[in-house]
Amino acid sequence: MSSPRDQLLQTLAEATSQQPERIKLAEVQLKQWEVVPEFYITLLEIINDKSVDVNIRFFGVIFFKNGVDKYWRKTAKSTINPEEKAKIRSQLLSFMDESHNQLATQSAVLVSKIARIDFPNEWPDLLQNLLSIIHSTMNVNSAILIQKRAILTLHLVVKALCSKTFGPDRKMFEQIAPELLRNVASIYVEHTNRFFNMISTSNDIVNATDLETSLIALKSIRRLIVHGFQDISKVDETKAFFVLAFDHLQKFYTLRNSSQDTSSPIFELLDSKVNLIGKFYIELQKLRPISFIMTPGSRDVIHYYWQLLVMHSKSYETEMATQPYGTEKILIQALLLLKGIIRKSSYNQDIKESEDLRISDAMKILEEQILTQSFVESFAELLISSYLILRKEDLVMWEEDPEGWVNFDEIDHWEYQIRPCAEKVFTDLITQCRDLLSPKILKLLENAALTQSDNLLVKDAIYCAVGLGSHELYDVLDFDSWLVNNLLIEAANNDPSFKIIRRRIAWIIGRWVCVKLSKENRPRVYDVMTYFINPEEDFVVRLTAAINLKNCVDEWDFDSDGFVPYLDRAITLLTRLIGEVEQFESRLKILNCLSLIVERMDSQIAPFSEKITNLLPTLWQVAQSEYLFKPAILVILTKLVQALWEQSVNLHEFIIPIIQYSVSPNTEEHVYLLEDGLDLWLAILENTVECTPLLFNLVPAAIGLLEFGSETLKRVLRIIESYILLVPEMIVQSYSIPIMDAFTRLFGDLRPEACRAIIYVIDVTLQACPFGLLKESIISTGLLGKLLNTIISVNEENPYVLVSYVSILARIIINDPVFFLHFITIASQQYNIQQEDLLKKVLETWLDKFDNIGHPKQRKLSAMAFATLIATTNSTILGFLAQFIGVWCDVLSEVKESGGGDALVYWQEEYVGKNEIDDSDASPETKRKRALLQRDPIHTTNLIHYINLKIGECEALNGGPEMFRQKYLSRVDNTLLDQLKGLMNV
Repeated sequence: MSSPRDQLLQTLAEATSQQPERIKLAEVQLKQWEVVPEFYITLLEIINDKSVDVNIRFFGVIFFKNGVDKYWRKTAKSTINPEEKAKIRSQLLSFMDESHNQLATQSAVLVSKIARIDFPNEWPDLLQNLLSIIHSTMNVNSAILIQKRAILTLHLVVKALCSKTFGPDRKMFEQIAPELLRNVASIYVEHTNRFFNMISTSNDIVNATDLETSLIALKSIRRLIVHGFQDISKVDETKAFFVLAFDHLQKFYTLRNSSQDTSSPIFELLDSKVNLIGKFYIELQKLRPISFIMTPGSRDVIHYYWQLLVMHSKSYETEMATQPYGTEKILIQALLLLKGIIRKSSYNQDIKESEDLRISDAMKILEEQILTQSFVESFAELLISSYLILRKEDLVMWEEDPEGWVNFDEIDHWEYQIRPCAEKVFTDLITQCRDLLSPKILKLLENAALTQSDNLLVKDAIYCAVGLGSHELYDVLDFDSWLVNNLLIEAANNDPSFKIIRRRIAWIIGRWVCVKLSKENRPRVYDVMTYFINPEEDFVVRLTAAINLKNCVDEWDFDSDGFVPYLDRAITLLTRLIGEVEQFESRLKILNCLSLIVERMDSQIAPFSEKITNLLPTLWQVAQSEYLFKPAILVILTKLVQALWEQSVNLHEFIIPIIQYSVSPNTEEHVYLLEDGLDLWLAILENTVECTPLLFNLVPAAIGLLEFGSETLKRVLRIIESYILLVPEMIVQSYSIPIMDAFTRLFGDLRPEACRAIIYVIDVTLQACPFGLLKESIISTGLLGKLLNTIISVNEENPYVLVSYVSILARIIINDPVFFLHFITIASQQYNIQQEDLLKKVLETWLDKFDNIGHPKQRKLSAMAFATLIATTNSTILGFLAQFIGVWCDVLSEVKESGGGDALVYWQEEYVGKNEIDDSDASPETKRKRALLQRDPIHTTNLIHYINLKIGECEALNGGPEMFRQKYLSRVDNTLLDQLKGLMNV
């Protein structure tokens, strides 16, 4: 029989074959073996065996790496035993002379994954071992590969360790960082100096090994300094490297720019080196802003990046054509660094890192030496004149793919594109320095009014600056005057070249309309924005106007009457535009605009609803797998239904199949559509006056969704409630058993709030439906039995829930006390106890929890139930007469009015707002709820008269008043009886 190693090797060979059947069998076998002791050490031996096929070894290291995630931690199920782990750690670093790059890289990743878990407790000598390998190979030409692998592994280990963010882990990293930095920095300096010595003796860079090795070392140094030191301005090593990195930045940037072949590996390494140093400064400034400012040489770094922006301001577009991925990235880094510098709020955050940081000194340096008035003004002018301007490639894309250009411009990708990045930087600059820049921007705006057509790009950039600074300029710029005297006049200029400005005007209005715009000028804005969407206009202008029209309608004090004259034009043009666009991003934005218009215009949208609904079936069909687009269609349909009220019944034929599709668990898109589909379903029910067959056929889907649990339960319960309010008898006759059965299964498995929500629906059902139709379902499904069991259970149920449970018993007793007593008899047989004992326990629990009932409405319900029960000769019930009288006294004190009546208006607090008293302003469902509550015995029954009536019935059943007094009332305290008589005295 072959050895375990041979068996594993054969299985790995099968797993790397090209035959699916063999691969599947091998994967099953490996899954069985991966929990067997000695599996991973055997696998590691195969990975390190250079005589084995490299594909098998590569598959093995990937499998091992995934196994670390599953089985290495001590808390993992089937964890690798400590002895095997120790053997593995002792062999992990034996791959250093591996010639296959991808295999070596994955082996290094494997080391870093285990180091993240085991260092320092289980693997304390890891870093020292790696450093020993590196130092022992520093000047050995034959060991270059080993050194390179060791430095890469060290980098990945450092990366893994600094990703641990818990307090003790961060403290550990800060403890090892100084010594590790000294070692890695010496390696970096050694290789970098070798590289510079080489190029000083030869114009050609023939060997990139030192450059590549120093690049990997620099990656480790970046993380060590950024994450391993609280204040780099106080540590000699970090201060020295800060200055050294700046010197190297300048040298590498010069070499990079002098390189003739931008596609060569040397150029890529130089470019990576420049970008990595830039990333080092940016991250350092972001995480340690005060330390950055206080470190010697920081002003030189800032000045250097500023000079790069100035130097390339006029030529970077040409340079990008020849170095597409180089120059722009460096300039973006310059902008990001300066963005961090000017954000003063970040300096206050950094004080939490270390209380002794000299924040006042840092702010003084910042304001007096960096953010001077001349620098701020120059920076703003540079951004506007060079980096906010549309480039040639923008204009080309505008013509070739206008829709794609608009969507690309709307994406939040500012950290990767220079113009969006410049916009973010300018926004921060004017926010931090508004007093300095406001006069400058106004002056530029005045000059822009005189700009001729050949400088439209400059005018566009100035307008962009005004839009970006809307929140800072609102009190210095008279936007209404500028709108009327400039923007609206320029908007009427139909010259094809002026489309750049027309597009910018639509964008500016979208930025300013919610900041500062008089009510008198809003109709002018609606007019120009809808005018921009007309088919004769440039496509970019149309789409930009459609996107920003949403902001015009989304004002908090939007006046729908002022928009009515432009509503027809807006709906017509938007529905036409959405049919012309091809990208789903565009359709989604236009649809969101339409959706908001429908919502804000409310019932005024009714005459135009057909235009919108005619558009949606096609959009639904073409949406296919666009999971974000179909929910947007559901949202606009929901808002349309809510706006149309009763008229929405005309949409049922189109909407109900969409609801059925959206809520069906059998559709792939169910998870994306369910929530909005339920909202649409509920809106349909709330706003209809009839239950069409199509709508009624959806009921089984609602019952099925009850099983989904708490995430959608609240909405589904509201849907079932709406059906019960709409057609109570139809629902009970067709679906009472499956509904009550689902409720029964849910009880006990949900949070108290969810249980209360179910109880509320049962309560509505008991009010809306004839009780005779419900008797069978609440017993046969076990619902009433489960409620009773919860009430009498020795387990301490949440009083909040128990109160709601007894309210259901109260409803049942008021409807049919004989049925209640019959059920108690049946239940007592199931519990194998006497009927009297069970009844006694129920009433004792009920009375014990009565004080937990907070709402007067529910307290009155219990009082009426107790009054209903005494109309009997049952001695067990009458034995509680004194407690019942105590409850009646409490409740009568709460509901009795000065004239001796009964306060019956509690329902208004819960269901009707003060502005909804008039039925003409209420939805169909609100009217149905109001009608139901007006029929509720709680609100139609005078409690004094009701108690008098039931006492009279009790006296008649128990031998008359005198006999009843002697037998039962004589046991009641006279003070309590006197209190009841006083309250009952009408």
